Amino acid sequence: MKKILLYQHGGSGNHGCEALATTISAEIKRIYDESYVMLSSNRAYEDHINTVDEVVQKEALKKWSIPYIFHQIDRRFFNCSFLQDIFLANKFFKKLPEDVDGVIAIGGDNYCYSKGKIFWANDRAVKKNNKKLMLWGASIEPDEIPGELANHLKIFDLIVARESITYNALMENGFEGKAFLAPDPAFLLETEELPLPENWKEGQMVGINLSPLILNYSQDKEAVISSIYALVQHIIDSTDMNIALIPHVRHSTTDDVSVLKPIYEKFKDTDRIVLIDDKNLSCKQLKGYISRCRFFMGARTHSIVAAYSSGVPAIAFGYSVKAKGIARDLFGTEENLVLPVQTFDEPKLSVDAFDYMMEHEEELKGIYEEKLPEYKQRAQQTICFLRNLLDD
Repeated sequence: MKKILLYQHGGSGNHGCEALATTISAEIKRIYDESYVMLSSNRAYEDHINTVDEVVQKEALKKWSIPYIFHQIDRRFFNCSFLQDIFLANKFFKKLPEDVDGVIAIGGDNYCYSKGKIFWANDRAVKKNNKKLMLWGASIEPDEIPGELANHLKIFDLIVARESITYNALMENGFEGKAFLAPDPAFLLETEELPLPENWKEGQMVGINLSPLILNYSQDKEAVISSIYALVQHIIDSTDMNIALIPHVRHSTTDDVSVLKPIYEKFKDTDRIVLIDDKNLSCKQLKGYISRCRFFMGARTHSIVAAYSSGVPAIAFGYSVKAKGIARDLFGTEENLVLPVQTFDEPKLSVDAFDYMMEHEEELKGIYEEKLPEYKQRAQQTICFLRNLLDD
């Protein structure tokens, strides 16, 4: 039996994290008839994934505790790996069960933000236990890789980048033979369809996802919000389609509904808008709603992946390498298909993007028809990299 630990999981309230944990654990179960999948989670109470055998609650770094205070001082002044390994590495990772065959970091974009330094102590602890270590589905800003991040990433035995921008940057920094390119595992996520809510027009819905996070990356938050209001009004005025507001992260500190609900309240009297507001929905069920849209525009990466993998023409409100890279690999270009929130300066930008998508609907569907089968097959073949690593 293969015993495999998945970690860097933020909890299933982030349905992108849930999609990664779901698909990767399902792939492990598919390739190994006998396997035991453990999931280290920041919010174990959120996780009910049937292909995961055991969920382990990750120790939280309690505010104003000695490790927390040390972390705040260290990250500003010292950057001392020896002390980090003492104070920041979780007890669970310092002494992993001996029968664990391999450990997989499934955070996706965890090394995009502050180079993922908060994870480094646990990464090193895994290797000190002499475990095979894999990073699956990574996106990393190329400018962040040279130097200390590249040196840290070399402790991984295997890195699978989910888009070519990250992959090429890894190749340029000495990861030949260790890094590989494969589509995001969430392209393999199954779809679960639920009964449709009132005001949902089958085949005539525009799905919209917005997150508090992208507002933090924009130069003008009000410009972004005004642009979304203008987009909704444009859809109502110029088409017979209705709008579905679909959140993809429901954590209390960053709940997509917090920015979607004001949009719903503004337009609810038109009877042309729906807000999907149920915290109990799974990533598969949310994909079910997204897959039944005619068009989709979203901020959360895995809401966009849900649209892409369902063949729904989509535009990403992007702010990082992951949005650009995934779109470029699938469509050949990110131009007109990724709308950087950093450059939102007038309401017409989202309207123009939507009009472009409508005008090129058949072209985009043709690309899906041509590329998606091979794309999903490549995503499924990623498990072979893990098998080669563990069976070596």
